[in-house]
Amino acid sequence: MMRNGFTLIEVMLVIMIMVVIAAMTLPSALDQDGTAADAAARLLESDLEHAQLLALSRPDQRIGLAVDADGYGWRIVDADDPLVALHDAVDSTASTRELAVRCGEGRARVASEAQIDPAGEMIVFDPLGGLEIPSGTDRTLAIQRGAAMRVVSVNPETGFISLQIP
Repeated sequence: MMRNGFTLIEVMLVIMIMVVIAAMTLPSALDQDGTAADAAARLLESDLEHAQLLALSRPDQRIGLAVDADGYGWRIVDADDPLVALHDAVDSTASTRELAVRCGEGRARVASEAQIDPAGEMIVFDPLGGLEIPSGTDRTLAIQRGAAMRVVSVNPETGFISLQIP
């Protein structure tokens, strides 16, 4: 005898699988504030590490990361000229790119409306990768969008950069 269609058990099994998948993906899809804050924090963490590596490779230059005055972006700078972002290129044949980020634009497009606090802050690395002026406590930058908050910290002595979700 030839079988046409699906059994009730097969249909129920497929529906249950779809419900489980939806239950796992729906909360993350609805948490746009958390997603934007995560994206901004991870980009900021990456750019702090990039600034740190530039400080290690350019010991004659004071390299830092400056948060924009409005708190919606940052740039990797020469600390002696903090209003101008440095330029970088992959190799000598590539065109240079400005080492600056604005939340909601370019590679930070997903991080729209994420704000960094304290605005106007500048973190300067020494030639060994630590902070230029070490203090007893970590330097922190808080990233907030809506109710979601992430904190990026830099250890002043070691330069270790960490991301926390409070």
